[in-house]
Amino acid sequence: MYDPPACVWALTIGGPTAIAAATCIALYGGAVRAGLGRKRAALLGGAAAVVLGGWYTATALIAGHGWYNTRPSQVPWLPIAAAGSLGMLLALTRVPVVARALTAPGMASSLVLPHAFRATGVFFLLYLALGHLPALFALPAGLGDIAAGIAAVLVALRLAQSTGRRAAAWFNAYGLTDLAWA
Repeated sequence: MYDPPACVWALTIGGPTAIAAATCIALYGGAVRAGLGRKRAALLGGAAAVVLGGWYTATALIAGHGWYNTRPSQVPWLPIAAAGSLGMLLALTRVPVVARALTAPGMASSLVLPHAFRATGVFFLLYLALGHLPALFALPAGLGDIAAGIAAVLVALRLAQSTGRRAAAWFNAYGLTDLAWA
């Protein structure tokens, strides 16, 4: 088994963790701005941390068992996990407390901004440079994440100025395409 340098591990784990943490903080802030009170906002932020943390743990266990390494005769767990997590997150938007927090002023930019941490996708390029990922995967995954991280800041700024709805739609389409492509 390959044991990468500590800085690469930090980027590999830190980026997704930062996205999740910033998203929980954004949900907390949205709930407060929506008038739900600090206690309910903290419950929402905490519940989001449990859901996202549970998903990260589950996907780490699945990856650790090698179930994402699919052969033609096996169940394709990676697309199933991706579709399942996206479906679950969309379903959770129907929960009244979540829906109310999501409609708070400034939520759109608050939820795009955590994706700036996708720039830590530079770790794909580091793994490539260390000879542990093929260029066919590492280049589109790394460069795509870096571009998404930079775009997130620009789109969040436009959304904060109430001029970024179209940019946000393109950003979401790009982000999902980048994840699927990589």
